[in-house]
Amino acid sequence: IRRAWKGWDITMKIYNQNVWNYRPSEYRNALICSLITEFGADVCMFQECGPGTNRVGGAPLISLLQYEYTEICPELATKNYTALLYKTEKYNVIDCGYLLYDGLNDANSKSVAWAVLEEKETAKKAAVASTHFWWMFNSEKDNLQRLQNVAQLKELCDQIIAKHDVPVIIGGDFNNGKNSEQGDMPYKTMLQEGFRDLRLIAHNTTDTFTHHDYPVLTEEGIYSEGPMPDKIIDYIFVYGE
Repeated sequence: IRRAWKGWDITMKIYNQNVWNYRPSEYRNALICSLITEFGADVCMFQECGPGTNRVGGAPLISLLQYEYTEICPELATKNYTALLYKTEKYNVIDCGYLLYDGLNDANSKSVAWAVLEEKETAKKAAVASTHFWWMFNSEKDNLQRLQNVAQLKELCDQIIAKHDVPVIIGGDFNNGKNSEQGDMPYKTMLQEGFRDLRLIAHNTTDTFTHHDYPVLTEEGIYSEGPMPDKIIDYIFVYGE
């Protein structure tokens, strides 16, 4: 992401993924780390980074990345499912926090982890956040819960901008969007509320789907190639002017 803000540019490579709160996770964690290394991400945004799944075992995801990345609010590792990491040598942390969404929440996993980062070389700043919205779609109350998630996320972003005067970049699993069972009303509401879908403003973009059914674990302990993605529920947004 190259984001112009008040006359200067900030360039940031962002990796965003729902890493699946499910064990065994060692094989998947290693694959995720290889992708992050290959991409050279500056910031990593994870959802479903479970304290009893991806964070433990023979190859904990966060531990595999500690050689180059630092987690925001590490003291919350036992309850934060929306992990946010930054490249240690590149950034200083100016401010950071964690917000658990009100209302419906399974395992208290629907939340936001955020940070205001300062690039050490240039002193340029930007806010980044990892989030996960409510997922069920049994009744209208589920959709209303996602709309409440939108409202709380907007309130948080407004507070960050008011305090630090920086752009906010949000990656996450929003559990609604193109072809999804949850519909797309929260997504459209975000656009109306000032969030901008990166795909709609990027010079180079894609319409690739992001979500697919679960893969199958083989007897060898690896995951077979699952079905191709057929919906979009994972996004990166920028917020503000």
